[in-house]
Amino acid sequence: MADPDRIFGIPEIDQPVWTALPPGWLSVLSGTSGSGAPLLAKQFAHAGAGPVPVLFYTTYERTEDVKKAFDDFGWDPDEIRIVNLADEYFERVLVRGLEIAKAREGGISLDELVDSRPHDRVLTPFSLTNRMLSDLAKIDSPFRMVVDSVDFFLEVMEPHELTTVARQIRHRCQTIGGHALITAHSVAHDRAVFGLLQDLADIVFDLSAEPRGDHYEHTLSIQKVANRPDLTRLWKAELGETGWNVEERTGAPR
Repeated sequence: MADPDRIFGIPEIDQPVWTALPPGWLSVLSGTSGSGAPLLAKQFAHAGAGPVPVLFYTTYERTEDVKKAFDDFGWDPDEIRIVNLADEYFERVLVRGLEIAKAREGGISLDELVDSRPHDRVLTPFSLTNRMLSDLAKIDSPFRMVVDSVDFFLEVMEPHELTTVARQIRHRCQTIGGHALITAHSVAHDRAVFGLLQDLADIVFDLSAEPRGDHYEHTLSIQKVANRPDLTRLWKAELGETGWNVEERTGAPR
């Protein structure tokens, strides 16, 4: 069973940062494609499993691929509730749109299509944000939550809707002692929107990868810890058999 005071299960980060955080907090993790940020998000989920319920929302991976990644590093996927928002959005929104487009091409009106649908099939509006918030509303004790990643949200909703749901997640964390991680993979986001997410977060991480000869060197940085700028750090990150580990970069500012 995991300890209740772990962020990633990386002692060099967990021990100094955890005590500086409030009982409930929101964190943001950025990382470009290939940096390994999705795996770090899974490591965050695993680190909280056991003492509290853990929700892992994926928006781009297949559910079986998420489970395999957990298995590959010795983390039990059965301890995590994995929710595939991309699949749900496809089935609840996009498939219905394709049905309507195909019917119209065949000369069937929208009214005829509605009248001809099976009576046991109820058409209800689907909202990604309501889907997550309804899950959180059912939890009345400390929890851990991952949203990996918000890139998908920005494809299907207005930017202000994303910041609104981030505020609601943070409020729920503060209310009942939750720990949430939101990831962003793309550098193409509106900087103002991503800046707002960082402002809302109690802690901000970034995982980057830079070419060094024939390999990539990974750097995990703590860019913000609320009211504790002395805890910001740059770490050299390496992937081991049980996940990410870090060591302080030589010459990095303290």
